[in-house]
Amino acid sequence: MFDLKKMSLGASALVLALVMSACSPSDTDPDAGAGRPAEVNGVDTHFISMMTPHHVQAVEMSDIVLADPDVSPETRDVAQRIKDGQQVEIDQMLAWGTEWRIDKDLAMHAKHVANGMLGTDEMAQLSQLSGAESEKLFLELMVFHHEGAIGMTQGQVDGG
Repeated sequence: MFDLKKMSLGASALVLALVMSACSPSDTDPDAGAGRPAEVNGVDTHFISMMTPHHVQAVEMSDIVLADPDVSPETRDVAQRIKDGQQVEIDQMLAWGTEWRIDKDLAMHAKHVANGMLGTDEMAQLSQLSGAESEKLFLELMVFHHEGAIGMTQGQVDGG
């Protein structure tokens, strides 16, 4: 069961990385690096403004598990890799927001609930557990969380 969840997380991260790399200006874009934002449409704006808080929540979930001294080294490793990887992508998306001059749009869209986002009850439950119970819930919720991210990428793939 652990390996299946680990594969799901890895697959989610791979899909997300591919989609996110498709959002950046290409090397052949004549406007890239010319002080003007690359061509960005509403799908791009919506995607990064929803995905940024989505990633922030994955970091928060990981922090909860990493603070638990009774979590196994394997789950701790998964949580740390999620935290590190998501933070890099958060930084990239925020940089795009600045580069594309859409910071106000990002703030407006970020108020919406993205697919796979956990509610306050689920986050509280994760915070209250420890050890094996915490690990199990973390892995289950993280798979759900990243499946939501995969769902959100379809619009970006189709129209971003």
